[in-house]
Amino acid sequence: MTEDLSGKKIAVLVESQYIPEEIQVYKERFGSYGAEVHLMSDLWGMKTQRFVSEVEVPDKVPEILEVGIDFKEVNLDEYAAVIMAANYTSVRLRYFQPPVDGSGNPLPVSPDMVRLAPAVRFFSRAMRNPGIIKGALCHGLWLLTPMPELLSGRRVICHEVVLADIANAGAIYTPDPSHVVVDGDLVTGRSYHEAALMVDTIRDLITKNIPPDKAKTPVTASTPEKGKKHILVVISGKGYWGEELIGPLEVFGENGYTFDIVTPDGKRPVALPPSFDPDYVDPALGRPVTSYEVARKVRDLDSLSEGRSDLSRCLDNPVHLNDIMPERPYICHPAYSHVLESYYESRKKAWQNLERYDALLLVGGSGPVIDMVNNQRIHDVILGFYYRNKPIAAECYAIGCLAFAREITNRECIIRGRTVTGHCLEYDYKTQWGWLDYGSGMPMYPQEYLLRDAVGPEGTFIGNFGQSTSTVVDYPFITGRSTSDGYPVGHALVDVLENNLKRLGW
Repeated sequence: MTEDLSGKKIAVLVESQYIPEEIQVYKERFGSYGAEVHLMSDLWGMKTQRFVSEVEVPDKVPEILEVGIDFKEVNLDEYAAVIMAANYTSVRLRYFQPPVDGSGNPLPVSPDMVRLAPAVRFFSRAMRNPGIIKGALCHGLWLLTPMPELLSGRRVICHEVVLADIANAGAIYTPDPSHVVVDGDLVTGRSYHEAALMVDTIRDLITKNIPPDKAKTPVTASTPEKGKKHILVVISGKGYWGEELIGPLEVFGENGYTFDIVTPDGKRPVALPPSFDPDYVDPALGRPVTSYEVARKVRDLDSLSEGRSDLSRCLDNPVHLNDIMPERPYICHPAYSHVLESYYESRKKAWQNLERYDALLLVGGSGPVIDMVNNQRIHDVILGFYYRNKPIAAECYAIGCLAFAREITNRECIIRGRTVTGHCLEYDYKTQWGWLDYGSGMPMYPQEYLLRDAVGPEGTFIGNFGQSTSTVVDYPFITGRSTSDGYPVGHALVDVLENNLKRLGW
């Protein structure tokens, strides 16, 4: 194997009830890559300590591991990675010396004292250093539960036995077929059987030299050209209207813009079948709304065939929304103040990662009502662009996202006092709302009423009933009413970015 970790040091925290096979993998596999593996523990003032392996396996003779490195005496900055060994080693390492008074009498013990356990403090320092890759298998994350702010919002996997503890600390349990999950600079695995895969994953993170605070930045669909604009495009995972996506994307292409695709579930978005059916009659209009040419383009965009266009392939690997924006904790969380601080800090970093984009586009259709309009992560993405005074374009039912994008503190609507368009009541469906199966029920709300209330008495809702299109610009907001506004919204966004357009359609 290539020695691509030559000169790197890997710290592995151990204690009694370790699993010999796991430790052997670390020694051999990291060693084969040229790294030094340092087994360490709390030596309690001794030069060495001897630890006993797992003792619950029938007919298996326990092994002895002699450790001569005390983690309290090492320079953490010298290590490329720190790993918490599997099994019950983390439980034993959470032990702390109970306090006593001057006469040696025991004093009351409090839960916060667990935070002072030497191993907890050591690993927490590593967690706060994004330049160090952290690894934990099986029960390993138990070591961090005394400091829930370090786990809050992190995507992890662990053994089912500790799942409740990890979830209570605010972590996001993320099953994966490989049983290994990467969240920036944190690598977790379900059990010691994943030791080899975790070693290889940690090696990849170290050798790629990806700054961990940038590890969640979306990968671009195309390389931005110098001087050209870069757009973040958010699409529902429950169905988008074809023209409302193909229109802006074609306009972006004509102007040399690049874009990244984000979906709430991280899966390839799917076009609503009515949007590529030129014979589909819109119930509210009583006529077809998709031309044969647009239907052909949308079918290609939605296709997975070998001969499909490059534009279609851009949808194949969207970024998962969870990877670019943290989740706000519930107020009933047992460590609410800690996890809320962690959320705000993570959101700040997420907004910094979004600075590479010049504008935001929220693609419409009926799907957004299900997974976008009331999605707090979407709201925070919108706020990130809003606070930086960057254009925010929204189409159709995705416009509802703007009504709910607000801080939990003052809860003020960002489009209050503004002018927007959207589905007027005359165009709202009564039935057959355009789901993936051509229709399954009534709309969840009349958008006109929602937006009228959101903009307030000093704002204006313009439905443009009877007009074939309705696209409104009230900077930084660009809103497009419905199916035929895909191309107009794309052109309006370009006009905003290139010509400093501030007002259109009112």
